[in-house]
Order: sequence, then structure tokens, then C-alpha cells
Amino acid sequence: MSDPSSAMMDRSVETSLHAADRAALARMHAVRPVWRGVAAARDVIALPDRTILHAGPPVRPDAIAAPIVNSAVMAILFERWAADEGAARAMLMRGEVRLAPAQDFDAMVPLAAVLSPGMAVQIVTDAADATNVTCSPLNGGMALAQRLGLCSREVLTHLRWMNGNLAATLEIIADRDIPLIEIADPALMEGDDCHSRTSAATRRLIEELAPRLGGDTPERRFLDRASAFFLNLWMAAMKCIAKAGEGEGSSIVTALGGNGVDCGVKLGGSGQRWFVAAAEPPEGNLLPGFQSSDRLGAIGDSALVDAMGFGAMTARSLLADGATAAEAVQLLPAAHPGFVRSRIRVGTVARALVSGGMPLDVVLGVLDRKGQNGRIGGGIYRPPRDPFAAAVASLAPTTFQTQGI
Repeated sequence: MSDPSSAMMDRSVETSLHAADRAALARMHAVRPVWRGVAAARDVIALPDRTILHAGPPVRPDAIAAPIVNSAVMAILFERWAADEGAARAMLMRGEVRLAPAQDFDAMVPLAAVLSPGMAVQIVTDAADATNVTCSPLNGGMALAQRLGLCSREVLTHLRWMNGNLAATLEIIADRDIPLIEIADPALMEGDDCHSRTSAATRRLIEELAPRLGGDTPERRFLDRASAFFLNLWMAAMKCIAKAGEGEGSSIVTALGGNGVDCGVKLGGSGQRWFVAAAEPPEGNLLPGFQSSDRLGAIGDSALVDAMGFGAMTARSLLADGATAAEAVQLLPAAHPGFVRSRIRVGTVARALVSGGMPLDVVLGVLDRKGQNGRIGGGIYRPPRDPFAAAVASLAPTTFQTQGI
């Protein structure tokens, strides 16, 4: 059988691609992620007792970002592990509730969101490999979304509705596989980037659900207003594809995220080890009344979406020719054949990133570092190269030989 990605490789690239990366990309480009329903996290993820999952690499116990603390407190109250906010904070500070990286459990959470056992998750799997399963929480909309890292009775009420009424509705109507590339591909042609812009993909997703969703219900009204509802599903889809890039010698970026204090990366060949650096805040526009010192460091697992070629990298992933395109092809060497319309390149090669070529950019929301005002802006985050370089240097020598494209 021929290499499924070889025909999608840009033959004009003058550099060479390590064969371990070529093999990893071929596996990734064979993945066809589908949404396979909704279930409680405890039924999908093997969570240790009283564990809450967060974005990015492991948190430092003495330096947990305030928005993550707030979201964890909301989760503790949601799970009814504590009776009030004070007791929940005390449990967290005493270490009675464990915080762990979501991506270590093949889950993805946006910004300061967390995931606890009783919360609903969207299950994504490879249509061709039932063992490749990832998940993400439901997107909470805009105003009271848990990902904003706020702590209030209103946030808790919304969290209970999201994981109660809405989850129950989706569990019933999302009863057949929904291919996600088939939604994202035409949405890209309509102007989506599958990260900061997902309105076209969300519209297409709701159209898939509409015949079973009903008319004027709270759930339907919420979904009609939640223009970013597709994003969390797409985050899980990106993790599903990235997992296929794991393997000896692979320098494909398979995990990337921030926890507000540190950013971290994993490569396909680096196992479970995170390579970390301080998470600087994204650079961009802030809402009136806020200043640079109010910004939290980069946070969220959605950074992996951009590392896969979407978000801030979309324009470069779609370039067909020119000097910039040639540079982009080194970082993102091959189009995923499932994207028959956009032919977008999927999968960042860290070996190319650390060689000094095109940088990796990530579009991120900016949160208030004190956890009092939620989202205060948006911008671009450029992860430092050092963690990528350390991760590449850690890769064990393989039997693969460098192979030209």
C-alpha cells in the first residue's frame, strides 16, 4: 500500500523530512475523527479519585493561576465534594483534590476550564480505530462559561444546566457518528480558522443536529447563540489526530498548552514528559480599562489546534506558493487528504521549528490574571523555542534514516 500522505507532500521542499516524522504524519493523515456522543467524564476517562483536569502542563502547587483555582472551586461544588466556596478552596489548598493535565488523559480543555468526573464530555474517536478516543467538555457559550475562570453562583448554576439539561439532550440526539473533517473543511473555505473563528463550522454542526434538536427550547436557543460550540469538539478532534503521531523518533507536536504560569509541549517520540517554559501573556488587544499588567500568561489546550495547522497558522497552512509558503511547508509539510477542498496542511514538525525557520503562533484569549474579570482581550502567543529544542534533543536515536521528500 502506498504512503497515504506521500501524494500530499510538497515535492518542491528543498529540505529533508526525518523518516520518523514522515511515518507519523502518514498515520495522522489516515485519521478521520468523528463525534461519537456524550457521556460523563468518569465513564470515558480513567480518572483517579477526586481528580480535576486542567489545561497545559502540570501546575506548580505553589503557583496555580487564579482562574484555574476558581474553576476548580466551581468543579468541587459541582461535584458536591464541599458545601461552600470556602470549604472547596480549603480542600484544594490541602491537596485533597488533585489537579492534573487534561492532555495526559487524552482530554482537551479550553482556557481556564477544568474537567471533573461528573461533567459531560463529547467523545471523539477515529472512525477507523475505535481505540483512539479523546474527549472535551461542552462549550459553555460566552457570558458564564467555565473557561473564563470566574467563581460565582451564576457560573455554578450554568455549569449544572450545561452538564444536566443540555448534556442529556445532546446524549439523546448525538446518537450517530458525525464526521468532523467534513464540517471543518468547507468551513475553512467560508473563512473559519477552526479556533478563533468557528461560526461556519458551528452552523454546519447545528444543521446536522437540527432535525432531532426540536424547536424553541432552552437548549436550541443556547446552541443557536453559541457560535463557538464547534471549538471544543475540534480540540478533541485535533488530539485524536495528534495521538496517531506518537511513535519512536517522532518530532510531531502532539501536546501543547498553557496553564497560565507555564506552557508545555510533548512530541510524538517524547512519551509522557512535558517540556516547559514560563508562559508569557499573549500580545494583542485588551478591552477598555485593562492594561498589560492585568494579563494572565498563556492558558488553554486549544494551542494544539494551532500547532496542528489551524488558528493563527491557518493562512500559512493554506499557502500554495511563494517564499512564505516554502517556509511554511518545512514546518507543516503535508496536506491532510481528508480536507479535499481546503487541502490544509496538518501537523507541525518540531525538528523544523527548532532549526530556526518559521515560528509557531497561537491565537488565544487573554484572561484577567486575578480571576475577577474573565476574558479581557485576545491576541497571539508565540511559544518559546527552548522547550521544543529540549524535546527534540531528548528523542532517542532511531533506526529511521533521514529521507528526502
